[in-house]
Amino acid sequence: MSVPLVEKTRLSGVLFNDPRFHALHAPAGARSLVLEHEEDGRPVGALAGVLDGDVFTSGFSAPFGGVDLVKADETPGRIVALVRAAVARLDELGVQTARVRCRPACHGAGEDAVRFALLNAGFVVEEADLAFVLDLRATPDAAAWLAARKAPLRRALRHADPERHELRDADDWERAFALLEANRAVKGRRLSIGLDQVLAVREAFGERIRLAELRRDGAPVAAALTYRASERAELVVAWGDAGHDLERSPMPVLALRLVERAIDEGLHALDLGTSTLVAADGSREPNDGLVQFKRVCGAAAELRPVLVRTR
Repeated sequence: MSVPLVEKTRLSGVLFNDPRFHALHAPAGARSLVLEHEEDGRPVGALAGVLDGDVFTSGFSAPFGGVDLVKADETPGRIVALVRAAVARLDELGVQTARVRCRPACHGAGEDAVRFALLNAGFVVEEADLAFVLDLRATPDAAAWLAARKAPLRRALRHADPERHELRDADDWERAFALLEANRAVKGRRLSIGLDQVLAVREAFGERIRLAELRRDGAPVAAALTYRASERAELVVAWGDAGHDLERSPMPVLALRLVERAIDEGLHALDLGTSTLVAADGSREPNDGLVQFKRVCGAAAELRPVLVRTR
């Protein structure tokens, strides 16, 4: 049985499953692999990733990958059949280790059924992160979002003078990215990606990749790097404030402006990313300060596991 190795797919899946993303990140000798599955002449979905030797990774050099489905209400039975077919094809290729970085459910329907199928196909949990997702489907506007927030956030926003702040797409990406780097440096950490990498992804995917500055009285005080990772959800890759002497943090204002933008653009969710710290020994623990801020913004926790199958 032949295995399709394709450059394009008929699916409109997550950005990190796109062969163009794979081409930017795969090492020499590796290749993009999109395993599409059909039943009764109808496409069901695909498992996509990078094949490097005998290792397959869905979500290679990315926060997540996983299974893309054509129909949001696909039956669990067909999802199981898709996963079984993909595993059989990986076995045929001689893959010894298959790894799937699972996504938050806001980036694709049927995620619980996908994990059910993977676990029953021999995958086990290798590690797990804690992600936080802000569901906007029942939020008509930013005023409704703010009204649902607890008093501390509303008070912090009032004290931060939100009317003096404006969120604008960065005209100087180097300056805006440096602000994010400075934010991490103060905390003794580094960004997991560099500006050159971000610009390469921007070149491939256009305005799905955005870097915005929050400006107070015209001066940048915070920034946010976001990817439209899926059709109706935006991933906040990095955000933070730096380079100012304000008495009040501008971060609540940045959260408000991102919510405003997302609702105006018809998005269903803001994926605020993980809130997990990785220790030197590889163990993971929650970053409670970050967790609290995301909860105050209305985001709910969601497990984001990495599943692996070894032959």
